[in-house]
Amino acid sequence: MANFDLVINRVLENEGDYSNDPDDIGGETKFGISQLAYSDLDIRSLTLEDAKVIYKRDYWDRIKGDEILNEYVAESIFDFAVNVGVKTASKLAQKVVYTEIDGVIGNKSITNINLTKQNVFIPSYKLEKIGYYLMIAKRRKSNEKFLIGWIKRALR
Repeated sequence: MANFDLVINRVLENEGDYSNDPDDIGGETKFGISQLAYSDLDIRSLTLEDAKVIYKRDYWDRIKGDEILNEYVAESIFDFAVNVGVKTASKLAQKVVYTEIDGVIGNKSITNINLTKQNVFIPSYKLEKIGYYLMIAKRRKSNEKFLIGWIKRALR
């Protein structure tokens, strides 16, 4: 079983500390938690422990990370969910494992994720993530400056 406490620290390395890039549609961001997604939070004052609580409740639990057997697979889905949202990350995972694509990781999705070998899931999911990043960079010109970083993140 995947372990949130191990995975979260690696994911947080991708997120960094405080940011307020005018080209980031998420707005003010700290530890990857955006003002857009959490309008009621004082982002600047967010603690690391509070960010971990949010990530566990709103991301890890929604992708059923504790039920994913392979930690690297769980981390890949979780990291992408943190970056683009749970629904998008879930849809792409479902696409990779040939499960109904509804953006909600349920029992059938978990079964198919766990039955798919890591050496099949990970490269397929990386390609899906890169395709998604290319699409959003094309849709919004200001996203182009993030594209190389997003691709590097997808390839980790």
